[in-house]
Amino acid sequence: MDEQTLNRRQVLGGMAAGAAGLVGAAGTQQAAAAGLPVPDFGPSQAPTITDVKDKVAYVTGGSSGIGLGVARVLHEAGMKVVIGYLDQLHIGEALKHFAPDDPRIHAIQQDVMDRDSWGRVADEIEKKFGPLNVLVNNAGAGMQAPASTGTLKDWEWGLGVNLWGPIYGVHTYVPRMLAGKQGCQIVTTTSTSGILPGSGAGIYTVSKIAAVGLMEELRQELRNTNIGTTCFIPGLTATNIRQSESYRPAALRDDGPPALAPGAHPRTAASAPRPRPAATPAEPRTPYATRPMDPLVCGHLVLDGILHNDLFVVAEPEYRIGVAARCNALLDSMVPAQPLPAGLVNERVYRTPIYVQEIAHRKATLKRDIPGI
Repeated sequence: MDEQTLNRRQVLGGMAAGAAGLVGAAGTQQAAAAGLPVPDFGPSQAPTITDVKDKVAYVTGGSSGIGLGVARVLHEAGMKVVIGYLDQLHIGEALKHFAPDDPRIHAIQQDVMDRDSWGRVADEIEKKFGPLNVLVNNAGAGMQAPASTGTLKDWEWGLGVNLWGPIYGVHTYVPRMLAGKQGCQIVTTTSTSGILPGSGAGIYTVSKIAAVGLMEELRQELRNTNIGTTCFIPGLTATNIRQSESYRPAALRDDGPPALAPGAHPRTAASAPRPRPAATPAEPRTPYATRPMDPLVCGHLVLDGILHNDLFVVAEPEYRIGVAARCNALLDSMVPAQPLPAGLVNERVYRTPIYVQEIAHRKATLKRDIPGI
């Protein structure tokens, strides 16, 4: 790679990734040399909640997997926790993790795809505990159908749970949170697939990419309010998400075998079980590095993200290389004539300050003491 190409890539990389290079002196010099503005966007949105004790949280899909892990950690930290559930069997098992008749635990049965249920649920939570402080949009469907061959029923179910569920939650709670004027946080559980496609589960990937975008847009729109926003991006976790098909509504079930991507062999389809790497005596791993991850570790990561008002909480740093490749593919596709006209290069190319702010925030809070990690 010649020097000119390298410089162009570094400059464009800084712009597209939220001007990451502008945080350091070298990056600032590169941007200035290229005629790019170096605006001071100020700090990121301060944490809206610095102590969760006695605050109220609602965790959708909270009766198993990541949702239960989050619910347990938030409860342990002193919160009043409402657990949203779909299956009676799961909630029975979930409640065994809490003391009988615990006054800080309440369970509500809800299908997050049911738009009309959200207002009822919100009213019930307020009647039981008071105004909600933390909404965790966690309910998810492990839709495995490829994007190229999935049926419309596959799309309706996958997007219905993974995208419309969070949208309904946001639509219901943003007005209530703004009116309450208390510190609040909206958390949405997405996936590594939301930042790096390629798992083979195309519909799931599309739904999670959209959910990541939802949280980014909310940060842009709500950053000057009392509502913080966190996008939790987990990866391989010890959950029962592969049993999702058993909970698909009857009206959205397909007839016949699962769809395969063109040319795919059934044994290599996305629905086939993936091997799960495990720690060995020769390779001890911390809880954070263990795959599949323990849902309680996810819970601690989410709590830390809330207390720091992190925009992104990424649980699988090993995919950094893949994410960088995806970003570089975008950057290397930006091949305009050089040099760019001066009138095109101005502060508007940042679109939003949230990425520059988040980079600075992460650098300033790099050292974290997260219990259980």
